[in-house]
This record gives sequence, structure tokens and C-alpha cells, in this order.
Amino acid sequence: FKVTGDRVQSPKGRAGLMREWLRLLEAEGVDVNALAKAKPFGILQRIQNTINAKRDYDYSHEVMESLKGCLACKACSGQCPVKVDVPKFRAQFFNIYYQRYLRPAKDYLVAGIEDSLPLMAAAPRLTNFVAQNPLSQWVIKQAIGYVDAPALSVPTLKQRLDGHASRGYDLAALQAIPEEKRSQFVLVVQDPFNSFYDSGLVLRFIQLIEKLGLKPVLLPYKPNGKPTHIKGFLDKFAKTAQSSADFLNQVHKLGMPMVGIDPALVLCYRDEYREVLGANRGNFEVKLANEWLLNVIKDLPAKAAQDKQYTWFSHCTESTAKPNTANEWTKIFAHFGAKLTAVNLGCCGMAGTYGHEAENLERSKALFDMSWQQTLAKIEQPQVLVSGYSCRSQVKRFAGYKPKHPLEALLELVNI
Repeated sequence: FKVTGDRVQSPKGRAGLMREWLRLLEAEGVDVNALAKAKPFGILQRIQNTINAKRDYDYSHEVMESLKGCLACKACSGQCPVKVDVPKFRAQFFNIYYQRYLRPAKDYLVAGIEDSLPLMAAAPRLTNFVAQNPLSQWVIKQAIGYVDAPALSVPTLKQRLDGHASRGYDLAALQAIPEEKRSQFVLVVQDPFNSFYDSGLVLRFIQLIEKLGLKPVLLPYKPNGKPTHIKGFLDKFAKTAQSSADFLNQVHKLGMPMVGIDPALVLCYRDEYREVLGANRGNFEVKLANEWLLNVIKDLPAKAAQDKQYTWFSHCTESTAKPNTANEWTKIFAHFGAKLTAVNLGCCGMAGTYGHEAENLERSKALFDMSWQQTLAKIEQPQVLVSGYSCRSQVKRFAGYKPKHPLEALLELVNI
């Protein structure tokens, strides 16, 4: 809405369109809950429906055009007095809409990324060569509608941690550790983006844990499911979520803190998992890095003030779901003798995979220019801290440099 000025592209506009869509279904005697559970039309019928979409009027297309513009930042659910959750009903609508019509190829690319990353990371240089050359990028843009896909980390996380004590997860060995010693361990929950596209950050987080006198353990990579939920593959998301929840509940019994790096993925465990799995989610807890650090610094002496200043740019989902996050990071940095200034500028325009879709590229850049670009230009690059992976990707794409994660700055402070 900030970019287009079109009320259809606002949370209120999307809610209004959805309300009308539900009213029309009710008028036709259609139960939307039954519709959500129905089997998709056959492939030939969906092809025919898609071909005839412009000829045969369907109000669903108007709803779809509005919801495709949603950034899924959840600012609506956090700031709306009645907690209208556009990303939630967006995913539900996508699930129903694509029972009748063909999905674009890019949706399958996004939904399959978590499963395919371990395979691609087996040969990262070859994967990058095939995917990152200009010809391949042009083909991907024209055929799939996807742009500026990031390169895999080289060396990989596995290579960076080869022989390191944090590798070699063994549940039985962890269970054998006396309970009074388990508080010395920290279980690092992997996410697809940092583990495979920014493996150096995961390594530095593990180094920070060690510098703080604790023992890191890297948990096996398990798909989170967030990309499938965003694209409305709700059946697949439910299966992925249940598989991950079962694993994390098993690990949770160890009584060791589990910590994740990326805010959007960690918050997915709390929100979307609870929504889809209900009681089957279990009681596991994955902490955000700042939540975990707040507890850790209680047992650490504060460092003397240093001549270090940073500016932290908040991730949109993180800010709306946990408004106190800025205060938490500020307190953590103060404990290590540094001054942190927090800025909340709204969405950077990347929003997960939104900014990678060719049809959204112009709006993605416009959002970045309207919100982040001018503020970034006033701050020295080494002072810029960004916790969200998608936000760091957007800064690298449009500002030309990769900003540090707060954890990386803390590692530098600890080493001084």
C-alpha cells in the first residue's frame, strides 16, 4: 500500500475482499471449511480452468491479486485492534484457490527449497556455477519468474565445522550427561537460510557460545516449513511441522536451551506450528538469540564501556511479534560495553521470498528505497546490524554490502 497507494493492497482492503469472498461462498451454500479439505481438481481440469480464467469471471481472482501483494510481515496481526491476521488467511486462501487453478512454477521452487538445499550443498561450487551464471539467471527469470537467488555458502557449514566438538549430534550421549551439568550446553537449531546461505554466521554463533564459557551442540538440520506455509501448501506444511515438532520435543526433554538464529523461522515454531498442530505441537521451546542471551548475561560480569556504537535494524516480523526485542538487544550490548541504537523502519521489501519474485521486484526495491535506503546511507557500514536473513540479503542486493548480524558484533566485543 505504501508503494501503490491502492487500498486493495492494504490490510483493510485485503480483509474486505476476503469477507466478501466468504459471503459469496455462503450465498452459494458452500462450506469454506469443507472446501479447504476437498481434493484438488484433476490436472486437466485445472489447466482448463487456468486457460479460461480471463474469460470466465471468478471473484477469487480479485482476492488473489490483492493477497499476492501481501508481504506476510504480520504487522496487521500485531497492530490491528481485532488482530486480523492477513498472512494466515492468505495461506488458507492460496490452499483453496490452487485446488481449482494451476500454481505458478515459482511456488513449487519455494516450497521445495528446504528439502533440496542439503542436496545442493553436497556440491556447492557446482550448484553455484550452474545457478549463478548470467544465462541461467536469465532462464530462471523468464521460465520461473525468480530473480537474484543467493549463492550457497562456500565452504559449507559442514566443512567449516569439520572436526569441531559441536558436530556429531548424539542423543544418547546427551541423555547420559548428568542433569546438573546440562545447563552448560546450548543446542543450536538450524534454519535453511543461515545454514546453507550464510554458514559463516552459524560458525560465529557457535564461537560466541564457546567464548561465553558454554558448550554448543549443532542439532541436525530439519526443515521448518515456513516457505511452504507462505505459499499455501498447508498439507505439506502440516507434515513438515509435525516431523520437526516431534524431533524438537524429543530434544526438549534434555532440559538444554534450544536457540535459533533467524527470527522469522523461530517465530514460526510458536505461531504457525501452534495454529496448524494444536495440542500435537507439544511443549518444546526454541529461543531467539536475544532471549537466550538475556538469561546468559545474568551470570556474566558486565564489561567496561567501550567506544563502540551500533545501529540495529529490526526484522518486520520480529518487531510485530515481539515489540520488546529492541530493548532486549540494547540491554545485551550495554552489558558488553557497547551502545546500540535501534531503528524500526518497517519491511525492507524482501519479506522472505517476496523480493525474489520477478513480478514483485519493482515494489520490493521501492519499499527498500522508501524505508531503509536513506537511513542506511547515514550510518557507517561496520555499525549496521541486521538480525533477519532476508533483510541482510536485501541490504546486500540494493545497498551493495552485507551487514553484520548482532551475534557477529557481540563476538567481536567479547574478543576485545
